[in-house]
Amino acid sequence: MENTEANAIAKLSKPVDSLFRGDLVAVNNDYNIEDLEKFQEGRNRARGVLKTPSFEDFKSFVLANSSVSDAEENIRTLPTPAPVFVDHKNVSATAVLNFTNAGFAQGHCDYKALLQLEPTVVWSKLNALKDRKLSQRDFAVFLEDWVSVLEITDAAGNVIGGAQALAAIRNMKIDSSSSSDHSVGNLAESRSRFDQVEARSKEEFTPAYFKIRDAAYFGLDERLIVLRLIINTNDEKPVFSVQIVKEELIQDEIIQEFKAKVIELLPENPVRIGTFTA
Repeated sequence: MENTEANAIAKLSKPVDSLFRGDLVAVNNDYNIEDLEKFQEGRNRARGVLKTPSFEDFKSFVLANSSVSDAEENIRTLPTPAPVFVDHKNVSATAVLNFTNAGFAQGHCDYKALLQLEPTVVWSKLNALKDRKLSQRDFAVFLEDWVSVLEITDAAGNVIGGAQALAAIRNMKIDSSSSSDHSVGNLAESRSRFDQVEARSKEEFTPAYFKIRDAAYFGLDERLIVLRLIINTNDEKPVFSVQIVKEELIQDEIIQEFKAKVIELLPENPVRIGTFTA
């Protein structure tokens, strides 16, 4: 009983104890640590994330905020340039502005700038369309909408006019044929059957590839994107789908170009492919 009362008196006699670190104090509620920053007119330090699709806005923000406050001297100093991490899956780059801090081996790593490129209308459409199964009507509608920006060729590489390609798709049908062989000998008998199913068009030319020049992401250079037309003949009516030719190589070219542009944008900052989590 006496020990309990003594503890209570000790707590009440010193309700607050300074921790000599920023604006943190220990209060008498079992000396839980409380941060008083929320009661101030401003923050103790910069933190947060800027998100932008603009190369120039990313650059200006990183350069303008690449200095940190020294807690003891109350001055601004220039640290090691903020590292930039390029996310190869999302075509984005993150600069960690308080990766280092004066007097500490590492900063809080919670003040960042994120450059997130936006995909173009063409790249978004192609990725939404690829490997989807489209009916003859749906593919004809797609082709009618996009024929003006596509270069269309047949399997031999001959260029096909948009009207010709559209007519070939609309007039396509499934042809099937079968043949059988039967031979008999004194000691053996064999039979074979061959079934052939083919998508044919009444028109002379059937499209096989579609080509388009596009940057894929705003801010990058234009590149040639080739689509391969796949026609499924398992059903009574043809089913269409498109594939991006050498898609993995295109993705690699995109991220390498993106990294090169970030390095050119911030030549003093170390740029690495990867993500960083503190």
